[in-house]
Amino acid sequence: MAEVYTSAQWAEIWEEGLQTGKITYHSDEIESVEILQHPLIKGQVSNIPLCLGLRADIINLELPQTLGWDFVDSDTYVTLVFRSAGVLKEEIEDICEQPGESYLFYSLGEVREIEKSMAGQDVNIRVRLEPHLLRLLSMGQEAYLPSLLKPFLKTDTPPSFHQSLGKMTPAMQLALHQLLHCPFQGIMRRTYLEAKTLELITLQFAQLFNDGTPSYQLVNLKRNDVERIYQARDILLQDITNPPSLIELAKQVELNDRKLKQGFRQIFGTTVFGYLHDYRLEKAGQLLMEGQMNVAQVSYAVGFANRGYFAAAFRKKFGINPSDYQAQWRKQSG
Repeated sequence: MAEVYTSAQWAEIWEEGLQTGKITYHSDEIESVEILQHPLIKGQVSNIPLCLGLRADIINLELPQTLGWDFVDSDTYVTLVFRSAGVLKEEIEDICEQPGESYLFYSLGEVREIEKSMAGQDVNIRVRLEPHLLRLLSMGQEAYLPSLLKPFLKTDTPPSFHQSLGKMTPAMQLALHQLLHCPFQGIMRRTYLEAKTLELITLQFAQLFNDGTPSYQLVNLKRNDVERIYQARDILLQDITNPPSLIELAKQVELNDRKLKQGFRQIFGTTVFGYLHDYRLEKAGQLLMEGQMNVAQVSYAVGFANRGYFAAAFRKKFGINPSDYQAQWRKQSG
């Protein structure tokens, strides 16, 4: 059984943690940060006020055991959740957040919740919008606001809802990674986080507006087909500098190339080589952060023969040149 703490009990634990140094807290003009090294919970929570009516909560925790909270939620924000790792269960409403998925919810008034975070990693970003901001963002383009959110055009207090939007797209996953690994400090950090937060809002609203319907034709995938497509993904990433052609890859997993292409897009939300391209750039970002290679070496290591093309692709994905990205991380770690 998980231990469940009330708000009053957790407040006592928090105050005790501050006194013993197991919990530290600091705040500046950019964000407030809690760093937790407590037996119950370890990691960091950042609360970042952005443009008027918008904030982001970046949660990166490690839970030694399943932990529960019994509290009254009086927030009046529209909340977007992007969960990278960990499972959270809300028992009263019978809601379960799963890793790799996104959610959108709004609660009206004071609502009692019993949340349980499962043991292990808990990594997620929660974007909170005041209802009036939805009107501001959609001004002149109200027709493109998802139907679930259209009641906010008339009132700040529509009925409550909790909507699961399923798997995050690769574009969401990339923006999430960039938010979790922001290379800037100070005012540039806030600007970067605000831009990426607005990008996540756009991506989730676009997914909701389209009702999650992909723009490509769905194919009927049997369990064996799905296993072969995952196998193809693993083969593709075994040697990212010299990957097989699409025809060779299809032969290796014993699928025809059409089913491989359509099934790969259906499962991963992108093309075979679009997935490889994104993976190469993610790997490049990791290598640049580690600082053991220069930009040219990283470019070659992830399979880009042309350094200029690599720099352009990296800049398009991360919004910064690879050399500046590495310099920011060296400055941070130094």
